Amino acid sequence: MEAMDAIKEILAPANWEFTSPGEKLFSSDHVIDAYLKGKNEGLEHAQRLVIEKLIANIDKSGKNTRRILEFLKQISINPISAFLKINSWDDFSILIILPQSDYLGDKIILAYNFISELEEEVTEEFYHLQVSFCDTEDTIDSNSIRSDGFVLKHKM
Repeated sequence: MEAMDAIKEILAPANWEFTSPGEKLFSSDHVIDAYLKGKNEGLEHAQRLVIEKLIANIDKSGKNTRRILEFLKQISINPISAFLKINSWDDFSILIILPQSDYLGDKIILAYNFISELEEEVTEEFYHLQVSFCDTEDTIDSNSIRSDGFVLKHKM
């Protein structure tokens, strides 16, 4: 019974006392405030990183669009315009508008081969690019293109 008496003595209220507020290192409110502050700073940092990556990826998309347009001109395809759609901070779509005669011509196969290689070449962990061609006989309906999410037009 000596062990049982020792346990009762340890658990007896006389053996425990509350620490005074001056002896506490941090109150629960301090811990919660520090957690929320750290969480907010972490979120702000993550948001800044995403915005920086988005800006860099838009720049990459512009450079890749120029590469595509230059290649098309080299093979005597004359693009009318190019548009960029931001699907997310790391996923982009480029739409190249071509005259119908170029789109239906034999050289379009060379363009598709170039696009396939380019898409594979530029894909990274935080950057994905998809390129599409569209043809037109008449004027371009900018409202339709914008409604499909292509809100940025490349300066030709």
